[in-house]
Amino acid sequence: MDFVGAIKAGFSNYANFRGTASRPEYWYWTLFTVLASLISSSIEMVVPLVSISSLFSIATLIPSLAVSVRRLRDAGYSWTWLLSVLPGFVIFIVGIVGIALAAMSSGLLTDPSVLNNQEFLQSAAFQDFVASDPVIGSALLALGGFVLTGMASLVVTIFHIMPSKSYEQGNKRLKPQTPLI
Repeated sequence: MDFVGAIKAGFSNYANFRGTASRPEYWYWTLFTVLASLISSSIEMVVPLVSISSLFSIATLIPSLAVSVRRLRDAGYSWTWLLSVLPGFVIFIVGIVGIALAAMSSGLLTDPSVLNNQEFLQSAAFQDFVASDPVIGSALLALGGFVLTGMASLVVTIFHIMPSKSYEQGNKRLKPQTPLI
């Protein structure tokens, strides 16, 4: 499959989570989404009123998930491996929310004179905030979640790289082709 064929297949199978996707189809689709995201972000820098990159991301979310599910099935893995990213992501979000709650409860962000100060990051109030136990704990939680998410993403990416498997090679997610008699 070529680059244009992968784009056509991605949009023609917009929400098709059945079947398989070859490695070229998956990686050409991924290349297309990355290149189009870069171009749309560049356009947004020039024309800031138009949110093209957000619209593009929303428009290609379901096809990207569908191609990914089909690719995992082709390599002999279950689509549920995509969910392995969620626990780390949830832990990361909990850590960030913890830092935000600590910032709101500390009153550090309520004083406009402190926020307008050029040396806010060197102020004693900010240094005390950063050194507090709740902020350190939340930051470590966010870091741990980030690492877990990265590790899960790496595993899923390795599964996407794996060659296609037939039913005879142990891919139980594909039904064998039955000959017509």
